[in-house]
Amino acid sequence: MLTMAYIGNGKSTNRYHLPFVRKLADKILVKTIYQRSNSSWPELEGIHYTHDLDDILSDPEISLVAICTPQSAHYELAKTCLEAGKNVLVEKPFTNNLAQARELFEFTKSQGLVVQAYQNRRFDSDFLTVQKVLASGKLGDLLEMEMHFDYYRPQVPESNKSFKPEESFLYTHSCHTLDQVISLFGPPEQVHYDVRQLLGSERMNDYFDLDLYYGACKVSVKSSYFRLQARPSFALYGIY
Repeated sequence: MLTMAYIGNGKSTNRYHLPFVRKLADKILVKTIYQRSNSSWPELEGIHYTHDLDDILSDPEISLVAICTPQSAHYELAKTCLEAGKNVLVEKPFTNNLAQARELFEFTKSQGLVVQAYQNRRFDSDFLTVQKVLASGKLGDLLEMEMHFDYYRPQVPESNKSFKPEESFLYTHSCHTLDQVISLFGPPEQVHYDVRQLLGSERMNDYFDLDLYYGACKVSVKSSYFRLQARPSFALYGIY
Protein backbone atom coordinates (compact mmCIF):
# COMPACT_ATOMS: atom_id res chain seq x y z
CA MET A 1 0.00 0.00 0.00
CA LEU A 2 1.34 3.40 -1.02
CA THR A 3 0.53 6.11 1.52
CA MET A 4 0.61 9.63 0.12
CA ALA A 5 -0.33 13.23 0.82
CA TYR A 6 -1.23 16.33 -1.16
CA ILE A 7 -0.01 19.87 -0.79
CA GLY A 8 -2.75 22.10 -2.15
CA ASN A 9 -6.51 21.59 -2.08
CA GLY A 10 -7.78 23.32 -5.20
CA LYS A 11 -8.96 22.30 -8.65
CA SER A 12 -5.87 20.31 -9.55
CA THR A 13 -6.01 18.08 -6.48
CA ASN A 14 -9.77 17.59 -6.55
CA ARG A 15 -10.39 17.34 -10.30
CA TYR A 16 -7.23 15.89 -11.82
CA HIS A 17 -5.87 13.69 -9.02
CA LEU A 18 -8.27 12.46 -6.35
CA PRO A 19 -11.02 11.03 -8.64
CA PHE A 20 -8.46 8.67 -10.17
CA VAL A 21 -6.35 7.93 -7.11
CA ARG A 22 -9.39 7.03 -5.02
CA LYS A 23 -10.37 4.39 -7.57
CA LEU A 24 -7.19 2.59 -6.51
CA ALA A 25 -8.07 2.46 -2.83
CA ASP A 26 -6.66 -1.06 -2.58
CA LYS A 27 -3.24 0.24 -3.69
CA ILE A 28 -3.06 3.91 -2.68
CA LEU A 29 -4.07 5.60 0.57
CA VAL A 30 -4.45 9.38 0.57
CA LYS A 31 -3.80 10.14 4.22
CA THR A 32 -3.35 13.92 4.45
CA ILE A 33 -4.09 17.07 2.46
CA TYR A 34 -2.37 20.33 3.40
CA GLN A 35 -4.07 23.64 2.61
CA ARG A 36 -2.94 27.12 3.62
CA SER A 37 -6.54 28.29 4.04
CA ASN A 38 -9.96 26.68 3.94
CA SER A 39 -10.97 25.47 0.50
CA SER A 40 -14.33 25.63 -1.26
CA TRP A 41 -13.93 21.97 -2.20
CA PRO A 42 -15.75 19.58 0.17
CA GLU A 43 -13.61 17.54 2.53
CA LEU A 44 -13.59 13.82 1.77
CA GLU A 45 -14.18 11.19 4.40
CA GLY A 46 -11.11 9.36 5.61
CA ILE A 47 -8.61 12.12 4.73
CA HIS A 48 -6.93 14.32 7.33
CA TYR A 49 -7.04 17.99 6.28
CA THR A 50 -4.49 20.26 7.90
CA HIS A 51 -3.00 23.76 7.88
CA ASP A 52 0.28 22.44 9.33
CA LEU A 53 2.73 21.23 6.68
CA ASP A 54 4.68 19.35 9.35
CA ASP A 55 1.77 16.90 9.60
CA ILE A 56 3.03 15.61 6.25
CA LEU A 57 6.77 16.12 6.58
CA SER A 58 7.06 14.38 9.95
CA ASP A 59 4.74 11.47 9.17
CA PRO A 60 6.86 8.34 8.53
CA GLU A 61 3.93 6.55 6.88
CA ILE A 62 3.76 9.08 4.03
CA SER A 63 6.25 8.15 1.32
CA LEU A 64 4.89 10.23 -1.58
CA VAL A 65 3.81 13.87 -1.67
CA ALA A 66 1.97 15.38 -4.65
CA ILE A 67 2.38 19.14 -5.01
CA CYS A 68 -0.66 20.85 -6.53
CA THR A 69 -0.08 24.52 -5.79
CA PRO A 70 0.56 27.55 -7.99
CA GLN A 71 3.77 26.85 -9.88
CA SER A 72 5.72 29.64 -8.19
CA ALA A 73 5.75 27.47 -5.05
CA HIS A 74 6.66 24.18 -6.74
CA TYR A 75 10.44 24.39 -6.38
CA GLU A 76 10.57 25.35 -2.70
CA LEU A 77 7.88 22.87 -1.67
CA ALA A 78 9.45 20.04 -3.66
CA LYS A 79 12.84 20.77 -2.12
CA THR A 80 11.35 20.86 1.38
CA CYS A 81 9.63 17.51 0.88
CA LEU A 82 12.72 15.89 -0.60
CA GLU A 83 14.83 17.12 2.31
CA ALA A 84 12.29 15.44 4.59
CA GLY A 85 12.88 12.15 2.78
CA LYS A 86 9.68 12.11 0.73
CA ASN A 87 9.28 11.11 -2.90
CA VAL A 88 7.60 13.93 -4.81
CA LEU A 89 5.15 14.29 -7.69
CA VAL A 90 4.88 17.86 -9.01
CA GLU A 91 2.08 19.32 -11.11
CA LYS A 92 2.86 21.05 -14.40
CA PRO A 93 4.77 23.27 -15.00
CA PHE A 94 7.40 21.45 -12.95
CA THR A 95 9.44 24.51 -11.89
CA ASN A 96 9.92 28.10 -13.01
CA ASN A 97 13.14 27.34 -14.90
CA LEU A 98 15.56 24.63 -15.98
CA ALA A 99 18.12 25.35 -13.26
CA GLN A 100 15.57 24.65 -10.51
CA ALA A 101 14.50 21.41 -12.20
CA ARG A 102 18.09 20.20 -12.56
CA GLU A 103 18.81 20.96 -8.92
CA LEU A 104 15.83 18.92 -7.76
CA PHE A 105 16.74 15.94 -9.95
CA GLU A 106 20.38 16.02 -8.84
CA PHE A 107 19.41 16.20 -5.17
CA THR A 108 16.90 13.38 -5.62
CA LYS A 109 19.51 11.15 -7.23
CA SER A 110 21.94 11.75 -4.36
CA GLN A 111 19.27 10.80 -1.80
CA GLY A 112 17.87 7.74 -3.57
CA LEU A 113 14.45 9.35 -3.91
CA VAL A 114 12.11 10.01 -6.85
CA VAL A 115 10.82 13.34 -8.13
CA GLN A 116 8.68 13.52 -11.24
CA ALA A 117 6.29 15.79 -13.09
CA TYR A 118 2.63 14.82 -13.21
CA GLN A 119 2.33 14.02 -16.92
CA ASN A 120 -1.26 12.77 -16.89
CA ARG A 121 -1.81 13.81 -20.51
CA ARG A 122 0.12 10.73 -21.60
CA PHE A 123 -2.97 8.75 -20.60
CA ASP A 124 -5.64 10.83 -22.36
CA SER A 125 -7.84 8.60 -24.51
CA ASP A 126 -7.19 10.56 -27.72
CA PHE A 127 -3.42 10.38 -27.21
CA LEU A 128 -3.58 6.64 -26.48
CA THR A 129 -5.56 6.24 -29.72
CA VAL A 130 -2.86 8.13 -31.63
CA GLN A 131 -0.25 5.74 -30.25
CA LYS A 132 -2.29 2.75 -31.41
CA VAL A 133 -2.74 4.21 -34.90
CA LEU A 134 0.99 4.90 -35.24
CA ALA A 135 1.88 1.43 -33.97
CA SER A 136 -0.52 -0.17 -36.47
CA GLY A 137 1.42 1.22 -39.43
CA LYS A 138 -1.81 2.10 -41.26
CA LEU A 139 -0.56 5.60 -42.04
CA GLY A 140 2.70 4.40 -43.55
CA ASP A 141 5.52 6.88 -43.00
CA LEU A 142 4.33 9.77 -40.85
CA LEU A 143 4.88 13.10 -42.59
CA GLU A 144 2.98 15.51 -40.37
CA MET A 145 1.10 15.59 -37.09
CA GLU A 146 -0.91 18.55 -35.81
CA MET A 147 -1.85 18.90 -32.16
CA HIS A 148 -4.34 21.51 -30.95
CA PHE A 149 -5.02 22.64 -27.40
CA ASP A 150 -7.59 25.37 -27.97
CA TYR A 151 -9.73 27.63 -25.82
CA TYR A 152 -12.17 30.45 -26.22
CA ARG A 153 -11.42 32.34 -23.02
CA PRO A 154 -10.65 35.92 -24.09
CA GLN A 155 -11.30 37.14 -20.55
CA VAL A 156 -8.04 35.52 -19.40
CA PRO A 157 -5.59 37.53 -21.55
CA GLU A 158 -7.83 40.60 -21.43
CA SER A 159 -7.56 40.69 -17.63
CA ASN A 160 -3.80 40.14 -17.62
CA LYS A 161 -1.90 43.42 -17.99
CA SER A 162 1.68 42.21 -17.51
CA PHE A 163 4.08 39.60 -18.85
CA LYS A 164 6.17 37.08 -16.93
CA PRO A 165 7.81 34.23 -18.89
CA GLU A 166 7.16 31.64 -16.17
CA GLU A 167 3.45 32.56 -16.04
CA SER A 168 2.96 32.85 -19.79
CA PHE A 169 0.45 30.89 -21.85
CA LEU A 170 3.32 29.21 -23.70
CA TYR A 171 5.06 28.02 -20.54
CA THR A 172 1.99 26.91 -18.59
CA HIS A 173 0.12 25.18 -21.43
CA SER A 174 2.60 23.82 -23.95
CA CYS A 175 4.01 21.56 -21.23
CA HIS A 176 0.93 19.36 -21.73
CA THR A 177 1.29 18.79 -25.44
CA LEU A 178 5.08 19.02 -25.78
CA ASP A 179 5.44 16.19 -23.29
CA GLN A 180 3.18 14.07 -25.49
CA VAL A 181 5.37 14.82 -28.51
CA ILE A 182 8.62 14.04 -26.71
CA SER A 183 7.22 10.85 -25.19
CA LEU A 184 6.40 9.68 -28.73
CA PHE A 185 9.39 10.86 -30.74
CA GLY A 186 12.08 12.02 -28.31
CA PRO A 187 13.96 15.34 -28.58
CA PRO A 188 13.44 17.07 -31.95
CA GLU A 189 16.21 17.80 -34.42
CA GLN A 190 14.99 21.36 -34.90
CA VAL A 191 12.30 23.64 -33.43
CA HIS A 192 10.54 26.70 -34.85
CA TYR A 193 8.56 28.98 -32.52
CA ASP A 194 5.74 31.35 -33.43
CA VAL A 195 4.60 32.91 -30.14
CA ARG A 196 2.35 35.98 -30.18
CA GLN A 197 0.85 38.58 -27.90
CA LEU A 198 -2.34 39.28 -29.80
CA LEU A 199 -3.42 42.04 -27.43
CA GLY A 200 -0.13 43.90 -27.75
CA SER A 201 3.37 44.01 -26.29
CA GLU A 202 3.95 43.68 -22.55
CA ARG A 203 0.81 41.54 -22.32
CA MET A 204 0.71 37.77 -21.78
CA ASN A 205 1.37 35.65 -24.85
CA ASP A 206 -1.98 34.19 -25.87
CA TYR A 207 -1.10 32.22 -29.01
CA PHE A 208 1.61 29.77 -29.97
CA ASP A 209 2.46 27.58 -32.94
CA LEU A 210 5.47 25.33 -32.38
CA ASP A 211 6.97 23.18 -35.14
CA LEU A 212 9.19 20.26 -34.12
CA TYR A 213 11.11 18.46 -36.86
CA TYR A 214 12.02 14.77 -36.93
CA GLY A 215 13.65 14.00 -40.25
CA ALA A 216 10.93 14.28 -42.90
CA CYS A 217 8.20 14.55 -40.25
CA LYS A 218 6.94 17.83 -38.81
CA VAL A 219 4.92 17.93 -35.58
CA SER A 220 2.98 21.16 -34.99
CA VAL A 221 1.68 22.10 -31.54
CA LYS A 222 -0.86 24.94 -31.64
CA SER A 223 -2.96 26.74 -29.06
CA SER A 224 -4.86 29.98 -28.60
CA TYR A 225 -7.15 31.68 -26.10
CA PHE A 226 -9.20 33.11 -28.98
CA ARG A 227 -10.23 29.95 -30.86
CA LEU A 228 -14.03 30.08 -30.95
CA GLN A 229 -14.32 26.68 -32.64
CA ALA A 230 -11.87 24.14 -31.28
CA ARG A 231 -9.85 22.22 -33.85
CA PRO A 232 -9.32 18.44 -33.64
CA SER A 233 -6.93 17.45 -30.87
CA PHE A 234 -4.84 15.45 -33.34
CA ALA A 235 -4.51 15.25 -37.12
CA LEU A 236 -2.02 12.81 -38.63
CA TYR A 237 -0.86 12.52 -42.24
CA GLY A 238 1.28 9.74 -43.67
CA ILE A 239 2.32 8.20 -46.96
CA TYR A 240 3.01 4.67 -48.17
